[in-house]
Amino acid sequence: MANDTRTYRFTLTVDVEPGHSAYDDPEWAADAAWGSLTNEYGLRATYESIEELSGDDPT
Repeated sequence: MANDTRTYRFTLTVDVEPGHSAYDDPEWAADAAWGSLTNEYGLRATYESIEELSGDDPT
C-alpha cells in the first residue's frame, strides 16, 4: 500500500488587535500561522494571497 502525501487547502482568518506587532503587517500574521503549523505540528505549510478583510466581512 502506497503512503502518498495528501494536500489540504483551507482558509485561515487571523484577528489582530491594535498594538500587536502584526496589526499593520499582514505577513507577520501569516508567518505566525505558518510557523505554528510547521514548527509545532511538523507539517509542511505554505501561504499566499494575503489580504485584509473589512470589518464588515464576517469571514
